[in-house]
Amino acid sequence: MEIMTDCCQRKYIFLLPLLFFSFFFFENSKSQSDPVSNHSNPDIDQSKKVKDQQTIPSSPSTSTAQTIPQEQSSIFPSVMLSSPPAMVLAPVTVTAQEELPEEENVVLSNKQSEVLGPAMKIIDIPRTIQSISRQELNTINAQSTNDLAAFIPGVNPSQITGSPAGEPIVRGLPATVYRNGMLVGFSQSAQYGPLMNMNAYDNLDVVTGPVSIVFGPQELAGGFANEVTKQPYFDKFRGSADYTVGMYQTNFWNIDLGGLILSDKLAYRFDYFGQDGYAPYNYYDGAYLNRECWYLALSAKPYENLSIDFNTELDDNHLNTVAGINRPDQALINNRLYQTGSLLGWYGPTGILHQGLGTAPPGAGYAVSWGPQVEISPRSNIFENPEDGDRQLYYVAQCIETLKINDDLSVINNSLFEFYNSFIDQAIPSDFWGVLPSGYDFDNRLEWRYSFDLLPKGQTSQSYPQEGQEDLFSSSLSFHNQIDGGIEFRFFSDKEYAGVWHQPVNIWNLTQPLTYNNFTPIVPFAAAISPIYQNPYLTDIPVPGHPGMYYNVFNYLSTADTFSTLSPFYQHQINFTDQWSLMLAGRMNAFFVQASPPPGTPAEISQAAPSFGLPPYTSTSMNIVQPELTISPSYKPFPWMTSYFTFFYGQTTLLSQFGSFAPEFPSAYYHQNNFLYEVGTKFSLLHDKLFLGISGYYQTGYIPAQVIPGGPIATTQIAIKGAQLNANYQPNKNFWLNFGYAFIAGQELWQGLPLGPLASQPYSSSVAKLYGLPVDPLVNESPLNYPFIGFPHNYGNIMATYKFDNGLGISLWALAESGNFIFYTYSTRIPSWYTLNARIFYSSKRWEASLYLYNITNEHYWLPGAPGFSAARNFNYDYIVPQLPFWIQGTVRVYF
Repeated sequence: MEIMTDCCQRKYIFLLPLLFFSFFFFENSKSQSDPVSNHSNPDIDQSKKVKDQQTIPSSPSTSTAQTIPQEQSSIFPSVMLSSPPAMVLAPVTVTAQEELPEEENVVLSNKQSEVLGPAMKIIDIPRTIQSISRQELNTINAQSTNDLAAFIPGVNPSQITGSPAGEPIVRGLPATVYRNGMLVGFSQSAQYGPLMNMNAYDNLDVVTGPVSIVFGPQELAGGFANEVTKQPYFDKFRGSADYTVGMYQTNFWNIDLGGLILSDKLAYRFDYFGQDGYAPYNYYDGAYLNRECWYLALSAKPYENLSIDFNTELDDNHLNTVAGINRPDQALINNRLYQTGSLLGWYGPTGILHQGLGTAPPGAGYAVSWGPQVEISPRSNIFENPEDGDRQLYYVAQCIETLKINDDLSVINNSLFEFYNSFIDQAIPSDFWGVLPSGYDFDNRLEWRYSFDLLPKGQTSQSYPQEGQEDLFSSSLSFHNQIDGGIEFRFFSDKEYAGVWHQPVNIWNLTQPLTYNNFTPIVPFAAAISPIYQNPYLTDIPVPGHPGMYYNVFNYLSTADTFSTLSPFYQHQINFTDQWSLMLAGRMNAFFVQASPPPGTPAEISQAAPSFGLPPYTSTSMNIVQPELTISPSYKPFPWMTSYFTFFYGQTTLLSQFGSFAPEFPSAYYHQNNFLYEVGTKFSLLHDKLFLGISGYYQTGYIPAQVIPGGPIATTQIAIKGAQLNANYQPNKNFWLNFGYAFIAGQELWQGLPLGPLASQPYSSSVAKLYGLPVDPLVNESPLNYPFIGFPHNYGNIMATYKFDNGLGISLWALAESGNFIFYTYSTRIPSWYTLNARIFYSSKRWEASLYLYNITNEHYWLPGAPGFSAARNFNYDYIVPQLPFWIQGTVRVYF
């Protein structure tokens, strides 16, 4: 019977991609020849198998009990089996599902997550979730947010020039990052914030759609990622050390260890990661990434009902980002032909050409003497200059106290402190500076979690299925309630400097070296109020304590800000029956903001502004209340299927460069309405070995827009719709498979506004050459609705791993994206692309060796300078980045 059921179910597997057909054929043959081996693991304690079997009482006609699997089929409802009339079978023990260590199980059917508050099975959570285990992160040696695209089709690999990506991009929008449920601040539009340290996580839960009511908001988000940091070992001392080396000066190492300090009371975990080069940076001329990250976790259990979990991390990152090649056009994308040409001069406000290097006023631009098209190396990098470089110093400490009062009631206090120091120096050729001398963030959430049952009148507890009974799916009323409520307090203080308005990238010929003489002249106050500029906010002001770096004001980025928030929240999950449930949640975020011009800002700038028809730049005090509400009914017609609908409404704010608020923010920027409508269905099939999730959604909100200092529009409304499929399959300990597909269509809604999106250059350099047009003029497009630029509609991913019993294994994974247009002209297009990657490894109890092969087919593909939601998207005719060809790295890991 087990063999027949297994065969019937496995016929559905042939619908999976043919690339991995051979793996399934091998597993199917193995299971039919040995039905028991497919459900057993000799490494697992046999006592654990008892809970996976149930005994049905014998029928009156026989005195022998039959033992059958708990789940006879995950597709058909359970049925009673009658015993054969002619013979009596001895009891047979067969497990329904092979038990795997938690860190080796990739199937989401029975995994739990706390991304919405209390722990729930992922199949029951009314959102699309992908939980990425430590094993999966190691499979691809994940080191950046772009690597998450291997697991989640909704993740958009991006090359945001000007700042490294501190957050993943999900469903066309930044994904807010949380650390064990607490917000990681200091980021805007996935930029500027601290780089994620992938080595500090036990697993990473990525959720699509707006953030959790319990976790709280940051900005409009297409999803959020919850870092579940490494936990101490309470069983014994153990650890690992690994070293990775590869092409393009890849060189990094990691030490991870932990154990007991006091028996059953106190334990620790320590992780150190060092990096002295990484191929996705070092491949490009002048780019680099050097990191040192220290992580420490302590867990104490002073009493049976009290636990205290503490973790802290210090990251020191030095890097020069990858900007790629300027002057992108179709010839460059298709044939790597670069348009040469040298700077002639800059245009004044009346079209007068001034010879040589200068700073053109907005709307004027620069003149170039164009040359021939020549082949260019894909390793060329417009930021190849010793003047350019970024620095991040990030410290975080977190303490979580959990008091379990009884089986139904727990009180949790979660505290997080962050310090962040960062500066971005890209004076050549884009004249962009971002400086955060010091930023402090303290966040504390006190919550209580309470569960209880309300039985309707006349119903007793006997109505519930009892342990040991057949797992029949009942629709009787239960009214099980799960509540998560509390209050959160946050205090934030920082000083931010940003200089962004004159960035003439396309005036430089990348076939010739850039020197300090190419530094675009700064604009002093006297020039800013002259007839050439007539805007005091275009003044370049020296950043105090940072010689050679300048900033502007009234650009929605520079600020000296202190704010606090007080946020009560309440979430209630009601399971009316085994089939019907409802989640209701609400939150109120009260902001108390004090924002001022940053220290060093001359008073004369604000004083002169009204004479040019501009508002003054002064300190502001703002008190705001933002509501959030979500409603999610769910229906479970079968134990293996859950359908849900989710509605979300919430208000978010525009953010300054490092996640704060600028003094020029009007009240409307604190009340930006966001809506989400999502429907989805999740399936758990083949004895909980195959998980499928399907969802469709429509989301609206606001994204930042690049503005000239003193400009009138800093946000624009957007609408995104899409559909997503994600799945994972793991029949046994040897083989697992993930695959997914996402369709995403986003649109910027400028219709009816006084201006359209800002464009650094609204046409390609080949068009500028053809018609004699200026480059980098800084002009606004027409106020129309525009589909997202630099953003594909279709995404696909697939990953498979097979590990033989002798420790040898192979992993294959592929990514694919459809083509996309890089600018609002919709004439220059990046073609569709894919990459095929592999890991060949050998693993034993004491050591492991891995060889990673990336882009095996040597695909030539590109990423735009910025994706559709980013404020930097107006520079997509200035930057484009060819991606790495075939490259290799290897890792050796020792266990102790």
